[in-house]
Amino acid sequence: MLESEPRLPVELERQIFELAATSHTPLIPNYLLVARRVKIWLEPILYSVVVFSDPLPGHVSFDPARLSAAVQSPVISQYVENLCVAHILVRSSLRHLLRILARCSSIRNLVLVGNHSDLLPSLSALPLRRLSANLSKAFPSGIDFTHPVFSRITHLHSFDRLHDAQWEEWRGLAAIPNLTHLAFQRQRNLWIYPNVLSACRQVQVLIHLESRLRTPEIVPQSVIDALAHDTRFVSMPAPPITTDWQIGARGGEDFLDPCRELYCQAKFW
Repeated sequence: MLESEPRLPVELERQIFELAATSHTPLIPNYLLVARRVKIWLEPILYSVVVFSDPLPGHVSFDPARLSAAVQSPVISQYVENLCVAHILVRSSLRHLLRILARCSSIRNLVLVGNHSDLLPSLSALPLRRLSANLSKAFPSGIDFTHPVFSRITHLHSFDRLHDAQWEEWRGLAAIPNLTHLAFQRQRNLWIYPNVLSACRQVQVLIHLESRLRTPEIVPQSVIDALAHDTRFVSMPAPPITTDWQIGARGGEDFLDPCRELYCQAKFW
């Protein structure tokens, strides 16, 4: 690695490299070879958002084996704050992912698409604030909302199908101590929402993400009226899960942003 003297003011040089890095993360490994100071600036950008498949255009897709080796460094492991697991893991990849979770103690934002119940024991020690997952697959024996994985969660996005859901199965949502934002996707009915709003007084926004491809079920007028009069309830088209998540993780606007704005407006009406 060359340790060249900067020819520009250091602050300006750093801004240039950071702009180039955030615009096209696959080039960051090349930039790291420029100088030690550039490596210090850009490694946090490279590792802050980790996806293993379908990255946003201009961004890197990580290989589980290589990342597992990289995060054995205590410095690099602390840079990983946002993690998206959106594909079925073969046994070898699962082994690497478990090593990643064991090393990366700064992960606060996690997406699990599919059946990843094997990961649950490794999630308990993470300081998770945001979780997007199919909860019934993560908890095949029944969702335990008192599990340590929920202890710090403020934003919960569920992919569970709730076609025949009973409130008894979801009553435990009220036990999540810090939950403020709750979103449901892949469901056609609104039956349990009034119960959620009544039991979860700490929830600021309840979001129904409606698929354009599904026909909503007929819901009693009493349910519709209850939701219409609660300013915390928002219904909106469902965005692409991992695409929207990556935009938000990289500092852009995800589906929660307009909901936050509506909530803030409602507080002053």
